[in-house]
Amino acid sequence: MIYTTIDTFYLIDEQLTNSPSRKDGIDEATETSLRIYGCDLIQESGILLRLPQAVMAPGSVWLASKLEVNPRKARQVLIIFHKMECKRENLPIDHLDLYSKIYVDLKMELSRIERHILKEMGFICHVEHPHKFISDYLATLETPPELRQEAWNLANDSLRTTLCVRFKSEVVACGVIYASSRRFQVPFPELPPGWKVLDAEKSGIDEVCRVLAHRCSLPKAHYLPICKD
Repeated sequence: MIYTTIDTFYLIDEQLTNSPSRKDGIDEATETSLRIYGCDLIQESGILLRLPQAVMAPGSVWLASKLEVNPRKARQVLIIFHKMECKRENLPIDHLDLYSKIYVDLKMELSRIERHILKEMGFICHVEHPHKFISDYLATLETPPELRQEAWNLANDSLRTTLCVRFKSEVVACGVIYASSRRFQVPFPELPPGWKVLDAEKSGIDEVCRVLAHRCSLPKAHYLPICKD
């Protein structure tokens, strides 16, 4: 049996279908699109800030950079997101004045949101990412480099879904490897079954594959205004 993290934050289907945004009148399609859009912003900002993938995986760039021992200053994060916003809104990319009221307000809001996230998580911030299990498991198999890259890409895509709060990282990793193996027609170990090595069930693997297939079928996400007047 593998124990890698605390299980208290995993959600059941009923909790997902009754999320705070759903209770606030946001439909499932909009919720999914905004989740993907937010993850796209995290990925883009992580690249611009030259952060490793492990930082981009937890979902909060400033907080995660500290947790993963790759800290970035608040001003660095705010400047990058300001430039990204200007680019996405087709506005001139102007300099974010560090002495302006706008910057001061943004920095205060950033600190407030960090405290809120920590409180909601009960200050339990250690998690295992599926990427680690993918690297370790594929190292034991003779697989082409293309399969490894596909598995890594699918692991990144899984962060844009609710899989990370439904299944342990090793289950997601196993589903990612299984999906990649089928695409490249590489036999998945059967004795014992590949998913048993990572303490996963076939039903969980199938669900991971189903969610990833659905994610790949969706168009590029865009920001959708949802604020009420």
